[in-house]
Amino acid sequence: MNEKSEIAILVAVSIVSSLLLYLPFALNVHAILGVQLPATGITVIERYYDGPLYAVVSKTFYTPNANIYGALGLPAAYYAAHLPGYPSVICLFSLVTAPLTAMVVANLVISAAAVVTFYVFTTRFKLVHDPFSSSLLFLFFPPRWFLYRSVGASEPLFMLVSLLMLYALKKDAPGKATLYGVAASLTRIWGVLSFFVLVGSWLWNKKLTPKRVVLALAVPASLLLLFTFYAYSLGNFFAYFAVNSGFLQIPLLLIPASTVLPERSSAFAGEWYVVLFFLYGLGIVKLYEKRFRELFLYALVMFLPLLFVFHEDISRYLLPIAPFALIIGFDEIIPKKRVYFLIPLALLCVASYLYCVAVLPTNVLPLDALQRLSQAL
Repeated sequence: MNEKSEIAILVAVSIVSSLLLYLPFALNVHAILGVQLPATGITVIERYYDGPLYAVVSKTFYTPNANIYGALGLPAAYYAAHLPGYPSVICLFSLVTAPLTAMVVANLVISAAAVVTFYVFTTRFKLVHDPFSSSLLFLFFPPRWFLYRSVGASEPLFMLVSLLMLYALKKDAPGKATLYGVAASLTRIWGVLSFFVLVGSWLWNKKLTPKRVVLALAVPASLLLLFTFYAYSLGNFFAYFAVNSGFLQIPLLLIPASTVLPERSSAFAGEWYVVLFFLYGLGIVKLYEKRFRELFLYALVMFLPLLFVFHEDISRYLLPIAPFALIIGFDEIIPKKRVYFLIPLALLCVASYLYCVAVLPTNVLPLDALQRLSQAL
């Protein structure tokens, strides 16, 4: 197949796989292949957290006294934890459909763009031996990525702008790289670390100049401007941290105690923490061995702060570096012949599908709250 055909297939697989994920809920199925669905109905997709919260921001953009806040009973300051990048895209798609629908449709489009960017990126710079197979893997691995690219979440947009930033870095386009770094910073808080990726990459490649340093400062400056707006609108410059600061601990020191903290974790989750950190750490080292400087810096800079975040959903926080540390880093384990890769990929797709079907109904906005929100929107 030529590149255009492979790109068309990747876009189709990206969109169709998500539509298939919606199907059991659209058909009001209560169980699929033995997996019980505690909640069903197509609204489950719109109700999955944190999607509805981003939809609220897309209508209010942190206006302190908006009536819509009463629908979910959360104060305006709580929404400071949901940065404006993804809500801005929802707002754009809301021009043609309802905000909650726009929230999901936007991510279908963004995720398709992300896999195309990943494919083009790995092809142009020869980062893997088979970009098509790696891109198919990218769509379903880790399974949490399959979930978040199918619901309302900021991860797909963050993944897309991060890929575009790294592509611009490899092409030595400092203006574009900085622009995408700013977009990352305004999408998820970790995006501000793009500043260190930009400066570190230019320094390592002996292309750092005072002009480029000043340019890169636009990344932290964008977040400072947002927090300044929070101070004006919400009355608290540190509103974001008031919501999320409780997770700043050292997980590797707390894991041994996880068995006595059943409300936080379990012995199994504690072991999963160790395995995840080891695999991601090993993948980052392999990026360094392969001399993929920009990818190594990005993965390392995004990984190190997570050593100070203790959260049972740590796999979600690791998603932005998964394509680099786990797919590109471990590229050599993917069979050279595509036919040999199809069987394990098929098993992964089925397992990821069942995982997402099982998880989707367990973290949703109550139905009555969704009805109030829909009316307010």
